[in-house]
Amino acid sequence: MKKLISMVLLSLCMTLLLGRVTQNLVGADSLSIGTPFSLVIKTDFPLSEVVIPDSLSEFRVLDTQIKQHAQGSEARLKIVPLRVGALSFPKLKLKAKGLFQSGASTDGFRVYVLATRALADTLLRDIKPAMRYKGEVPFWLYLIIFLTCLVLATILIVMAFNKKAAAKPAAKPIIVPPKKIVPFYLQALRKLDELESSGLAESDILAYHYRLSMILREFLEHRYQFSAMEMTIMEISDALLVNCPEQAEAFLKILRYCDMVKFAKLLPSPEQIQLQTQALRLCLMKYAPTLNA
Repeated sequence: MKKLISMVLLSLCMTLLLGRVTQNLVGADSLSIGTPFSLVIKTDFPLSEVVIPDSLSEFRVLDTQIKQHAQGSEARLKIVPLRVGALSFPKLKLKAKGLFQSGASTDGFRVYVLATRALADTLLRDIKPAMRYKGEVPFWLYLIIFLTCLVLATILIVMAFNKKAAAKPAAKPIIVPPKKIVPFYLQALRKLDELESSGLAESDILAYHYRLSMILREFLEHRYQFSAMEMTIMEISDALLVNCPEQAEAFLKILRYCDMVKFAKLLPSPEQIQLQTQALRLCLMKYAPTLNA
């Protein structure tokens, strides 16, 4: 009996300590990568902190604002999605002020992020098979007529060229020196040098990171023969894991950083810009023959 009474008292105490939490999303319709939306959390207890887990990879929390009211607190989180598709946002732990407040947690939710480009399968398909007219000539007959005309035209062209060749002496072959092929990594390094000396890092940060991302995408497209210029980061990640697994994480880190500046309004410091630029330079230098040897 004493144990039963103790358990009832303990449950009543926990009910008093745990506060009520309500939440709602603002601007979460028709999302795309880099589009911010807000998570509004209201509690009936004084809130001190909203704990963001370190494992959060599909979203980035840009800002957290907490306001205290007479009846509790209100927290507003500014969030941007980093991937496409149906994404799950985890529960967040809420820390309360005071010794006798245990806090609470939010509910997880899911949002759908639209693709950044059109789907590849856009071909129209016939609903019914094609109808044939009465007396219509079979297709194979058109094919035979076309091939016959092609053979006759080829014979006439060959005969005409043979007559001209007999009348004119054979011309000496022109030897064209082979063009010097510049390796792809050297082309990318030259473009990186031009970008650093352009002054865009101080005058136009968005343009600088757009060109930085394009230098890396062009190199990947030419070096590994996949359409990196048109792909999302997730598609590039899949291609790199097949073609270049040892360099995949370093390349993806630079692309994610550039997207955060372009789409999520990240304002990097000059030291961050220099660090990411040098990281790309080191990745490209690994393709030099002397280093590979």
